Amino acid sequence: MLAFNEQTRIATEWLADFSSALQSANAEAFAAMFLPDGWFRDVLTFTWDNRTLEGKDKIVAYLSKRLSPAEVSQVKLCEDCYFRPMYISGPEQDVETGFTFETPIAHGKGYARLVRNEHGEWRALLASMMLVDIKGHEELPGRENFEDIAANRSWGEMEAERKGLIESDPHVIIIGSGQTGLQVAARFKQMNIPTLVLERNTRVGDNWRHRYDSLALHTVREHHQLLYQPHPSTWPIFTPRDKVASMLESYAVNQDLVVWTSSAIVGRPVYDSETRTWDVAIDHAGAQVILHPAHIVLATGTSGDPYIPKLEDKGRFTGTSIHATQYKAPQPFSGQDVVVVGAGNTAIDICQDLATCGAKSVTMVQRSSTCVVSRDSVARHMLHTWSPKVPVEVGDFKFASLPLGYMKKTAIQRQQQSWDQEKELHDKLEKGGMKVHLGPEGQGPNLLVFERGGGLDKGAADLIASGKIKIKQGCEPKAFTERGILLADGSALRADAVIFA
Repeated sequence: MLAFNEQTRIATEWLADFSSALQSANAEAFAAMFLPDGWFRDVLTFTWDNRTLEGKDKIVAYLSKRLSPAEVSQVKLCEDCYFRPMYISGPEQDVETGFTFETPIAHGKGYARLVRNEHGEWRALLASMMLVDIKGHEELPGRENFEDIAANRSWGEMEAERKGLIESDPHVIIIGSGQTGLQVAARFKQMNIPTLVLERNTRVGDNWRHRYDSLALHTVREHHQLLYQPHPSTWPIFTPRDKVASMLESYAVNQDLVVWTSSAIVGRPVYDSETRTWDVAIDHAGAQVILHPAHIVLATGTSGDPYIPKLEDKGRFTGTSIHATQYKAPQPFSGQDVVVVGAGNTAIDICQDLATCGAKSVTMVQRSSTCVVSRDSVARHMLHTWSPKVPVEVGDFKFASLPLGYMKKTAIQRQQQSWDQEKELHDKLEKGGMKVHLGPEGQGPNLLVFERGGGLDKGAADLIASGKIKIKQGCEPKAFTERGILLADGSALRADAVIFA
């Protein structure tokens, strides 16, 4: 039972009216539970889609014909300790609460952040409702006890049989064995959905092993834990490249996932509307295989193919010209003049590598301006959501409950605070000639990750301020010369190597 305290009373009274509006299918009453400019986020509850609405009028318009068919019932406060009503730290002492609900076909979970309106009444600044389980296809709570189900057969025999059935007739094929593809596969396994993962590389994790040696995640360990498999307490705060690769590979093994490496789809899958399956041709380590899954999940990452600008006179250049994906380590560039074109995370990492490991000179070409903040400030921000004290799925759910539009608006309102926080860092960068911003509208790096990216500093600012990393700001490379590159402003940079990042 929930302990009854003031925040529980506030959440209970608000949820009672919220539930009444849902069960009476009264869109006006539902919207009245929000601030006039409040936000409602719907994930699969009222349509098979994700929708975010800002303001009462939009909420009413969206739900006026959808509340009744959804048949939402059993709306209750969460008894989970991570979602019970609690005060949010801050001057206003807002209240956050989780709640559960049902529809005829599913179980759902919601989240609300309550504040006082001008009349002192508690209303939702934001609320979300998400389906979390389809009835009859619920996620299994844990693993079977092997000793209870084995009948004179070894675990290895049973596992080989299970994997063989999946390989011959998967219900789902997932393309890509990165963190998303593997976690989707692990979730499907817990839902008894036969799933096959395809990975074009030789090993799971090779996408990371093939990157530059000094690469490490800029997100804190609490943020990038994997489903069902949290990190041990000894895990590094910022995970290095090879450890990420090993983490993914061991995850596939520990979760008993069925993964085909050295495998890729050949041609374009064809959908059969009669059988409601796909005809998928696969090159599986050189063997041609045809499978017929009902679903295909693309988990191939958010980044596109490597891009190298087409500069004039490339044939004249006597040095080395590569993309950042081909850069592995600084040692081959020892004693050389190196130009790095680009000013995002990868470019800054490579420049720092080169400047501290023996390059004769390092120049970064920054064409416009870059959103740069310190890695430590981003870490502090992330730990508010992904706390070491809570499971990663709790942080994930709360983050997914927050509309991006709300987060952007809040970040813009707080941009002066962000400028003040990053002043020392920005002073160093500007001293070296770099141009910085906090987003076109001041939304900061946490939102720009969904738009155009930026950079997190982990020491390069000192190298830029001291001149060990030089900045060529405000112009684009136009052509190669015999000994470097020519820029659009008519200036030239001498280079033994040019790296496009």
